[in-house]
Amino acid sequence: MALVLSSCGGHEGNDKNKTQVVARVNGEEITVHQLNQVLRTMGPAAANNPAAASKNALESLVNQTIGVQEAKKQKLDREPAVLQAIESSSQRMLLDAYLSKSLQKTAAPTPAEVQAYYTAHPELFANRRLYVFNQLAAKAGKEDVASLSNKVAEVRKLEDYVSWLKEKGVEYNLATDAKPSEQLPMPLLANMQKLQPGDIGYLKANDGIVAVEILQTVQQPLSEAQARPFIERFLGRQKQMAAAQKLLTDLRSSAKIEYLGDYKPKQDAGKAGNTPQTESKTPIATQTPAADKTQDQKNDSISQGLKGL
Repeated sequence: MALVLSSCGGHEGNDKNKTQVVARVNGEEITVHQLNQVLRTMGPAAANNPAAASKNALESLVNQTIGVQEAKKQKLDREPAVLQAIESSSQRMLLDAYLSKSLQKTAAPTPAEVQAYYTAHPELFANRRLYVFNQLAAKAGKEDVASLSNKVAEVRKLEDYVSWLKEKGVEYNLATDAKPSEQLPMPLLANMQKLQPGDIGYLKANDGIVAVEILQTVQQPLSEAQARPFIERFLGRQKQMAAAQKLLTDLRSSAKIEYLGDYKPKQDAGKAGNTPQTESKTPIATQTPAADKTQDQKNDSISQGLKGL
């Protein structure tokens, strides 16, 4: 399988083609470049067992090629919905490629910025903890959010709150969990770091509340040296996002944009500033560098009320 992962650059004609083509499906060639592209998406699994990864990637490409061939036989590639999806995907890839190229020179976080972030967030680093807790999600319905939060503020034990919820017929979910600081949504962490074992805290959501009862906390601090890679990656992504936003804003400022039909601005659009603005009462959690791969899922649990729980 070693030849599958590399092409021969020192031969011409058929010899070169032989090393680049790894399979044929009904006469259609699958090349080493296609194989390598799939392998790049497999991450560490490909590096840990390259022979197995290459075989699996090739079989995946064979199956894909067979399916695409059959789709073309049925002329599915000419259907308007499919053409629109292909065009949309192509535009997204072009935009990604443009942003990737344009943001290559985005400045990396400086040591001072890393140190400042470390100092500003002791709850994530210097005072980092492992929290063992009971988490209860109570859904508003038979009792509104105000009633749910008022009652949980009165109780001394979570089991007393559970008894009250059962009495009122309120839907709830109770689970025991253990998570380090960085894996908790920031609004929840802000409450939990103030609590001691036995204490109860809660957070209001749009459609209920999330209550936690601290069972145990274990100090697990990270030094600045230990936290540096996480902070650098997090701040680097923030800088890239800000640079991408500025880039697109600058492009929009020089573009001629015309809205038509129902999307055409109304003549009284200038009075929009007098229109009351609404905002969610539920805070949106902020990503933390040590958990940026899983934090989106955690944030959704809060930003969407109790639906994620």
